[in-house]
Amino acid sequence: MRESIDDIRKRIEKIDREILRMMANRTAAAVEMGQMKAAESIPLRAPQVEERVIARYVERAREFGMSAESATQIARLLIRESIEQQGHIPRPQLSKRMLIIGGSGRMGMWLCRFFAARGHKIRVYDQEDNPQFPMETDLERGVRDAEVIILAMPISSTPEMLRQVLSLRPAGVVLDITSINTPLVKALRAGAADGMKVCSMHPMFGPDTSSIIDRNVIICRCGSAEATELARSLIDGSNVIEMEVEEHDPLMAYVLGLGHAVNIAFFEALRRSGRPFMELDRAASTTFRRQVDSARNVAEENAQLYYEIQHLNPFNKDALEHLQRAVDDLMEAALKDDREAFERMMREGREYFGGR
Repeated sequence: MRESIDDIRKRIEKIDREILRMMANRTAAAVEMGQMKAAESIPLRAPQVEERVIARYVERAREFGMSAESATQIARLLIRESIEQQGHIPRPQLSKRMLIIGGSGRMGMWLCRFFAARGHKIRVYDQEDNPQFPMETDLERGVRDAEVIILAMPISSTPEMLRQVLSLRPAGVVLDITSINTPLVKALRAGAADGMKVCSMHPMFGPDTSSIIDRNVIICRCGSAEATELARSLIDGSNVIEMEVEEHDPLMAYVLGLGHAVNIAFFEALRRSGRPFMELDRAASTTFRRQVDSARNVAEENAQLYYEIQHLNPFNKDALEHLQRAVDDLMEAALKDDREAFERMMREGREYFGGR
């Protein structure tokens, strides 16, 4: 007797349950491994091992007639889940007393929760109360007692706070997480030259991020190798990009400044069109919807932060001028019947991204 569609669905449901059970077993084994890693202070990530796991999945997938792409996605998902669970295993030998300045803000709270989950002892210095973590009311005492001091404040407020903290001659490591470093470079370099442990650490994500695994974090070297090494250990599991502090802002002019500007210009152009968004959305193409998703996320972000990213990075001017010239060239090619120029822009874009 042939199975009905409902019978096959029930069979698939049973297989799904078995898949989830096996995934749970795999994660449990990964947690056991994570406990061993924690006891022996072994880093969370082992890129060569991860690549071997992915290759194993791809090889097995071929045997079962599955695509290499699907197998790779499944392997990466399982690896991420394993590392995420391992990251929540406390490492008492690495536990630090942390003072998070600005710890009641959104990113400050994210840092508090993240580091507390990894076994660090958190205190917060902020004008606003923090209902989840102990408050420190005396900056000098807090800096003196902390092994790690993290500045998680608006960009415009960070330079003065950094000067205050460094004037107290902290024995611990001082990290800022600002998106723009130009206002801080002089103080950071001077602090390192004076023997203090300073470093700039820029998470390339916001406070809504649920996991640090596979997220980019830029560590800017300021002259203290000890601070750089500690910063790396604190964000184990992320994708760390190291550079000199002076290299950061020219890069951010494009990664942040230009990226934000394109999205702001996009939703501002839509708004100025006078057409209701729902009217456009009903007729949306795939490309339009992707751009709208990105632009909507930008529109919902912190306006003060995004203004400061545009305003305080002196390298943004070149990036925005490139954007303006690109739009002018696009208008010229599209509106003046210059097919060759238009196709050249498309071709050069493909080449830039590594396409043929």
